[in-house]
Amino acid sequence: MGRTGRPGHDEEHLMLTLDTTTAALRELRLRTRGAVHTPGDDGFDAARQAWNLAVDQRPTAVVHALDAADVRAVIDVAKAAGLQVAPQGTGHNAGPLGDLRDTILLRTDAMREVTLDIEARTARVGAGTLWLDVTAPASEHGLAPLAGSSPDVGVVGYTLGGGMSWLSRQHGFAANSVTAIEAVTADGELRRITADQDTDLFWALRGGRGRVRGRHGDGVRPP
Repeated sequence: MGRTGRPGHDEEHLMLTLDTTTAALRELRLRTRGAVHTPGDDGFDAARQAWNLAVDQRPTAVVHALDAADVRAVIDVAKAAGLQVAPQGTGHNAGPLGDLRDTILLRTDAMREVTLDIEARTARVGAGTLWLDVTAPASEHGLAPLAGSSPDVGVVGYTLGGGMSWLSRQHGFAANSVTAIEAVTADGELRRITADQDTDLFWALRGGRGRVRGRHGDGVRPP
């Protein structure tokens, strides 16, 4: 406190940050259908825990999104409050997320919907889908996705990280089998991304690899 009994500059900043964050967390609870956990809540420690127990994640809040609307709400609230957003499915590779101070951990583990089109031999999966959610029903129809060796790895993280499987030598990386991606981008918009629509973003999301079709023509995209 200053000599006049009023908060000093640093204390004002701290109070403003705390007030803004508190309002943001209250807004999160109002705008999302999924569970919201904050420090001090009974479920916070379980919610913040990654699959990789060596990583001690301590975010400002954890939101278990149920759908794209929840994801959009998290991004909107975070932008307004000056917070960051870190998406996470299983947390197998939690380390690269780094320090989660002033960050909302957006967990997608509740988004595990799977739709198989047997005729087209395609699978439409939610952001938190595990490989076991896909391989088991696909095998009943004689189909095998380009999955890794572990059934509890997330489909999205594995695939967009490249996806080298036992079948890669013959069928290529899992990333090369992606035909469309529906994603909420940093501006809070839900977009459908394909090789013909948002060509550059499609190329980037798949790890900047492989051949794409579109306004650039057929061929390998340059870095």
